Amino acid sequence: MAAAVLLYRTGPAGWPGCLFHQWTGFHCPGCGMTRATFALLHGDILKAFRYNPLGVVLFPIALIGVLLQAIGWANNRPPPIRWSAGSRGAFWIAVLVIAFWILRNLPWWPFTLLAPPV
Repeated sequence: MAAAVLLYRTGPAGWPGCLFHQWTGFHCPGCGMTRATFALLHGDILKAFRYNPLGVVLFPIALIGVLLQAIGWANNRPPPIRWSAGSRGAFWIAVLVIAFWILRNLPWWPFTLLAPPV
């Protein structure tokens, strides 16, 4: 929460960049997420989606899952709603992330749209 408030106030310029991108020149699946989060915090969903479309879709789903687990933990009960992707779901999520990682680094249109703008 404190990181979100700090990002909201200061912007993404003062945050460290992606080491993978700095070392290799390629975009990782998370590249652009700081700027996407900043855009989301300011209500600009389209700009956030432009920075990292997969992260903008998957992050809220993961956040809801974590919040449901925290509610269950706080009440000392099972979560009110339980999502179970199982090993098959985890496999397909991994395939999706790896495919996104590869496609966003291809130098041709429309794949160049998956890379975060400079």
